[in-house]
Amino acid sequence: MSRIAYPYLRPASSTVDAQPWRLLLGEEEVELPESLDGWDYNLDLRLRREVQVDGEAIREQCRLPAGAPLALSVVWYSTGSGLRGRSAFERLDGRGYATHHLDLTIAGAEVGGVLSIDTLLVVPEALAEVDALAPHRAGSMLWEHRSEIRLQGGASQFPIAVVDFGPSTLPDTAAWHLEVSGSMDSAAMGSLLLLVNERNKAVAEAFSRAGKPRQADSLVLSAVYADVARTMVEHALSREDFVDDANYGEETLGALMLDVFRQMFGARTIKDVRLRMQDSPSLMATEMQAAVGIFGGDS
Repeated sequence: MSRIAYPYLRPASSTVDAQPWRLLLGEEEVELPESLDGWDYNLDLRLRREVQVDGEAIREQCRLPAGAPLALSVVWYSTGSGLRGRSAFERLDGRGYATHHLDLTIAGAEVGGVLSIDTLLVVPEALAEVDALAPHRAGSMLWEHRSEIRLQGGASQFPIAVVDFGPSTLPDTAAWHLEVSGSMDSAAMGSLLLLVNERNKAVAEAFSRAGKPRQADSLVLSAVYADVARTMVEHALSREDFVDDANYGEETLGALMLDVFRQMFGARTIKDVRLRMQDSPSLMATEMQAAVGIFGGDS
């Protein structure tokens, strides 16, 4: 197993004791699971953890001055959206052993797929006149811990934005619109955006209650998801690089399109379905409607 050789001293792992991340789900607080079923992009992720740091021992072991600054930072990366960000940063001014509370919220609209959360202990600013082996550059990493969670569920698996279609180029009486951009190798969550027209109260309210929909909301959401699936398949079939023997990377637009295609058409080949769409587009539209089980029908 490969190990990273750092060009400076690092403290013993015993100088930092990090408790597991806790995930807040409404009034409930649970240890961060490996996967979160039933998640959708309307749900922001609220997390917290405690980290005990022995600042005095760290400075001594790394040959840093007694008052050298340290900081805890939390950064995340999402395979689904290709986005990354920093959600917490706390300077550690105390010199002794202290407990630090990290609380963060990650916007659900910015993530998808596997979410990696890195907790880091760093030197936050450049230091002058220190020992040659001491970590003196800004950002020097003294300790790190990675947690991961896979975000998955039956709700929409790409970003959703509720906007006013009036000022846009979209028809102001339309209820929703799926934007698809990028190549088949692009990050899936960065290539798809479902726009919901806030002027359509039935649809906008259905999405606001997507986590706990009423019967009427479920019917609206079923219609939207069916149309989204149809749009994605039609977009994929219109591209020459969407073929049976293609090898798309994990979490890419091509992989997502292929997954939707397989759910709708099973073992049928892309070539066969593309020809069927060219020969009989109306029948193909009906077959796709049946495949997605619109309004709760069997798929």
